[in-house]
Amino acid sequence: MESFLESFGNDLVSKNGAVYNYSLKSAQLIGIYFSAHWCPPCRGFTPVLAQFYNTVNANGKVFEVVFVSSDSDQKSFNSYLSEMPWIAVNFGAQVIEDLGDKYKVSGIPRLVIVRTDGTIVSDNARSDVVNKKEAAFSEWLNKKEFDPALWQQLTSSGQSVKVK
Repeated sequence: MESFLESFGNDLVSKNGAVYNYSLKSAQLIGIYFSAHWCPPCRGFTPVLAQFYNTVNANGKVFEVVFVSSDSDQKSFNSYLSEMPWIAVNFGAQVIEDLGDKYKVSGIPRLVIVRTDGTIVSDNARSDVVNKKEAAFSEWLNKKEFDPALWQQLTSSGQSVKVK
């Protein structure tokens, strides 16, 4: 079975060209950033996320972001990526659709935080970045894991669920 990090294959790039998933392997957490150049809310959030990214990584790389583009052409993708300090899935790669399906992306911008094994820590982290700033990273690191299937079963049973 393919690991989460291997699912990106050779489809990662930076504004400087092709990269491999080594920066993902060394990160404590990974942000998967669904966005597009044509999207005004995305263009407003990207600089906020870039500042967050740079601050969190100021003393060494602990957080990596992977940009997953919804741009319609290579030129727009390249232009937008040039403003980002992180890596991206190459424009037009099949993994873009796969990630969108996996994380049930229905609108952008969307930031999903995962561990290096692909476990979801936060599926709507944009508000954390905006409201909690760098404190959000510590919260994500310390967040206890839960089984999404069990959560679905509990919440769909009609019984009240108490979380300690």
